Amino acid sequence: MVIAVHPDDETLGCGGTLLRLKAMGKQTGWLIVTNSNDNPHYSEVFNKNRNAEVEQVKEAYGFNYFNWLTFKASELEEAKKFDVVQGIDKALKEFKPDTVFLPFPWDIHKEHQVTFEAALACTKVFRNPFVKRVILMETPSETDFAPAYVVNSFNPNLFIDISGHLDRKLEIMQIFKSEVQPHPFPRSLESLKALSTVRGGQAGCSAAESFMVIKEIV
Repeated sequence: MVIAVHPDDETLGCGGTLLRLKAMGKQTGWLIVTNSNDNPHYSEVFNKNRNAEVEQVKEAYGFNYFNWLTFKASELEEAKKFDVVQGIDKALKEFKPDTVFLPFPWDIHKEHQVTFEAALACTKVFRNPFVKRVILMETPSETDFAPAYVVNSFNPNLFIDISGHLDRKLEIMQIFKSEVQPHPFPRSLESLKALSTVRGGQAGCSAAESFMVIKEIV
């Protein structure tokens, strides 16, 4: 299961990996934490388009499980942590994933930090023992924009070869029309491809996604 703070985080952070897992016959799940519907920060037009985009992306990945929580986007910091934990915990118990992908805790976006803390609490072995692996994603324009005073920078220790899935990942990313802009925007197709090339160079393949494994039970 990938726990995405906002729609698009799943594609940015592990889109190629999700496609590879699906090609391997694995079941995949997508949990979105924040929602822009009925939210004064977002227009009706934006919400209509975003809802349609989410449906297209859900179909593109062929997720076996999907859940979209109702915490207001741009206001997650104001939500009670207990409520966020409960929402994530309920989804985990429904799908029972053995592997969970989370946002990096020191992403520049505060809502990513809130989600990480709540989700990590849900992966305690006595709470949800079926979770065997907890993996942190690299989200362009969030992970790489962390301020210099953050000592704990993103240092990947897991690289997944997505050479055969990069083109499809980029196609899916373009469904989120408001998130992809011309280069040198950090979420341009050129930038996303360049990052996968760099990570591939580190892993000895043409394209890769990188992660930090913070928990693995074998």
